[in-house]
Amino acid sequence: MKGKRSLGRVLDIGCGLGFTALVLKLYLGNVEYLVGVDISPEKIRKAERLNLYDELHVVDIRNFNPEQKFDTIIALEVLHGLPGDTLVHIESLVKENGSIVLALPTLPTGISVEDLIKRDYYIYRYMLRGFVLIDLKSYEIHLASQSHFLRAIKFILTVLKPLLKMTGILKKGYVLAFK
Repeated sequence: MKGKRSLGRVLDIGCGLGFTALVLKLYLGNVEYLVGVDISPEKIRKAERLNLYDELHVVDIRNFNPEQKFDTIIALEVLHGLPGDTLVHIESLVKENGSIVLALPTLPTGISVEDLIKRDYYIYRYMLRGFVLIDLKSYEIHLASQSHFLRAIKFILTVLKPLLKMTGILKKGYVLAFK
């Protein structure tokens, strides 16, 4: 783990079949203890076969109340359609100065981009499979590479930025948020 910051005790919400565990444990290798939760008993059984989680629980995250808080919480594509108070519950599970990483196809009910910004999340509109990220606080455009194609996309988005801000279109759809 030299040179890598440890993610510490990690909670993988909606762990499903265990893809996040594969990435965290096999590729990054910087997790001290990994807990997975999912509402599907079938998915948990399949995730158990990977033997990568230290704990697995069949539970709705809204009813999950572990004894210890987590250093890092990851919720990838699982909070859409849930009420906004689910996010409040998730935030209560992370240690002070811990990290939360969210990938959201749509925001939880009753939560807006502005709400997330007020709660100190960094929030990005995810475009072109992550090759383009737009900071929804500053509207700064980040590119995965400096290819001619992506620079052309950035130019178009820059020209359209006032219209995009005014319509709020960038605040709808897939976003990445973390704190």
